[in-house]
Amino acid sequence: MHALLRLLILLGLAATSSAALTKADCPKREPGAGYPWQNLDPIKGDHYAWVIVDVDKSGRAIRCGIGDNDISDPETRFRMCLAYKDDWHTSAAGPGDPDIRTIKRRTTMIGYEHEMADQKARKAWFKAHPEQRQDCYPD
Repeated sequence: MHALLRLLILLGLAATSSAALTKADCPKREPGAGYPWQNLDPIKGDHYAWVIVDVDKSGRAIRCGIGDNDISDPETRFRMCLAYKDDWHTSAAGPGDPDIRTIKRRTTMIGYEHEMADQKARKAWFKAHPEQRQDCYPD
């Protein structure tokens, strides 16, 4: 009798554990895209730059330049371009697209006030969306 009871308990734990281990896939996101809770409007202390990127047919960056911006440090502008060249990509070219396309994107470097507002909004968003997994939205 005790063996049967143990077996039933173990089977119940195994079923519960396997259900807990099965997680829904995280939603697909474009690299660099904002999170659903983020405020995209500028806040005091933010800086911006228009980044102009030439991409190949696969959508990978091959050249980068900085257009209109309010970032005074040339090293920061250089590193922003480097990040686009190393980490960013867009969709692959379609059949009628040229071999090299130029993409222009506005990039914001958020300041302290913006960071604090985003942290507060993140907490509120997850509270309002308990079905969402925080590990799908890394800091």
